[in-house]
Amino acid sequence: MKYQSAYRLPDIDDKGYLSREEYLLVNCAGYYEFDEPYGATYRKYGRKDYYLSYNSNGIMKVKACGDMYEIEGGTVLIYKPSEEQYYGQANKYPISNYWVHFTGYGAAELLLKANLDNGNIFYIDINNEIPVLFEKLINEVDEKKYNYEYTSAAFLLNIIFEISRRLRFTSANKHESDREKRINQSLSYIHKNYSKDITITELSNMTGITVNYYSNVFKELTGVSPKQYIINFRLQKAKELMCNTNLNIRQIASLIGFDDQLYFSRLFRKYENLSPLDYIKNKANSDSI
Repeated sequence: MKYQSAYRLPDIDDKGYLSREEYLLVNCAGYYEFDEPYGATYRKYGRKDYYLSYNSNGIMKVKACGDMYEIEGGTVLIYKPSEEQYYGQANKYPISNYWVHFTGYGAAELLLKANLDNGNIFYIDINNEIPVLFEKLINEVDEKKYNYEYTSAAFLLNIIFEISRRLRFTSANKHESDREKRINQSLSYIHKNYSKDITITELSNMTGITVNYYSNVFKELTGVSPKQYIINFRLQKAKELMCNTNLNIRQIASLIGFDDQLYFSRLFRKYENLSPLDYIKNKANSDSI
C-alpha cells in the first residue's frame, strides 16, 4: 500500500473547510494505491468543500445521484459541498487514485467554465500529465513554502482545465463511446449471469437498441456474435473449473448453464477438438510432468 496526504489545516472531523475570502483554496490533497481490499469512504452529508479525484488505475465503486457505478482508470469524480459521497475499491484488484478537497468563492464558476458542473463522473483517459500535476500540488501543500496557498491553487487550476481539455477531446468521439458503453454494459451482464439463459433480445433491451443493431455493433466491437461470445465465455469458465476443482462433468455443465450434460460435451468437443474428460486427463498429465 502507498499513501500520501497533505493538509492546509488539521481536519480531524473530516468535514472540510469553507472559504469565501479566497477565489480558490486547496484544503487538502493526496494519493493512495491499494493492492488489497480496503473498504470505502462514505459521507452521507458530504463535506463543506468540493472533492475531485482522478482514478488512474483499477476499478472503483462510487455513488452518484443516488445510484452506484463502477468507474475505471481514466475517470474523474467530483462531489459538490454537502453532496452525499461514496467511493471505494470495487474488487480485489489494485487501484491508484489522486484526490483533492478545495473551496473558494470561485470554485463553482471554475467548474462551470470547465464544463465539469453537470454531473459527478467524467471519463477522460489514462495519462501521465494529470498525476504529475497532482504530485506537484500535493508537495506544495505538504512543504508549505511561502505563498504555497496560491501556488497550490494554480496547480489545481491547471488540473481542472487539463481535465476539461481532455473531456472535450473525448466528447468529439461521443457517439463511438456511447456504443462501446452500451456493449460493455451487456458484457458485464453476461460475465455475471453466464449460467442463466441469456437471450439476445434481453441484451438489446438492456442497452436500449434494436436486436439487429445490437448484434451488428456487438460483432463489430468484439469480433464475434453475442451468441458465440456467450458460448466462448461459458466454455472458458468450464475449463477454469476443470483445472481448479474436482467437480465432475455434470456438475460443471450445470454451473455454467447447461442442464444437458451430453449437449455440453458435444459443444465442448466441437470447439476444443476433444471431450471434457480428455481435457481433464490432458491437464492432469501435464501437471504431473
